[in-house]
Amino acid sequence: MQVTLEQLYSGKATRIKEKEYFTTKQYVMPFIDRMSKFTDKFEIQVKPADQISLTNDGEVNFENIVYNRVWVEAQLPGEYAYEGHTQSVSLLYALDTRKPVYKIFQNAVRSACLNMCVFSPNMLQVRELEPETAMEYTFVNQVMEMTDNTKVMLENLANTYIKRNELYDNLGHWVDNCISSKFNSGFGTVKLAESTAIDAYKKLVIDEKSDYFVPNNEDICMFDAYQAFTDIITHDKGRDIVNKFEKIYLVKDILGIK
Repeated sequence: MQVTLEQLYSGKATRIKEKEYFTTKQYVMPFIDRMSKFTDKFEIQVKPADQISLTNDGEVNFENIVYNRVWVEAQLPGEYAYEGHTQSVSLLYALDTRKPVYKIFQNAVRSACLNMCVFSPNMLQVRELEPETAMEYTFVNQVMEMTDNTKVMLENLANTYIKRNELYDNLGHWVDNCISSKFNSGFGTVKLAESTAIDAYKKLVIDEKSDYFVPNNEDICMFDAYQAFTDIITHDKGRDIVNKFEKIYLVKDILGIK
């Protein structure tokens, strides 16, 4: 669910299993204040608590709402962009997971389709969100100063091809890697379903309406293969806003990208 900054700031404090958590504004405003030095463009996704109140018109009552999951993406301006990709820095937190958690991370976004691109786990910090305790935002400044290798990785992908007659073998490796590859930052293991590899394969060679479809007489560019995977994860209709960074990073391992 996408909301405006004003609607986000209306999120109320809450109690979960006798533990108190602050208002949404108390968590996100320090992040927005820091990132406002770089951009005024913020994309916001939320998951409200399962039970919400409605107005007399049947609309969501934003004056009395709790957000269990929040993702604020600060989209960086043109000087941080390269070859059809922009960069963003995000604050994401979840109150309804086994352990409440918050994450700060940087990633690239392909401008044409808004697919996320992630190649370095160092661009992610994960912390437990303790009740009645402020978040630590130091990593916001740190990640802005880190060396980003995304441009080099994307260029390498654009110049690497899978032979058409080798694609079936590659699909087997992709499925096997989905089974074995995992990401654990200390707050649970993140994996990709084996069906992700099959769905990406369909986008590449079966679905002619796919943006990543490759005709039968052409080899498969690894850039297209990467985008086919990341498109599935990025545009999952809001099913999982908490683990997108980790899932996108796993694509690197699944495709055997060095």
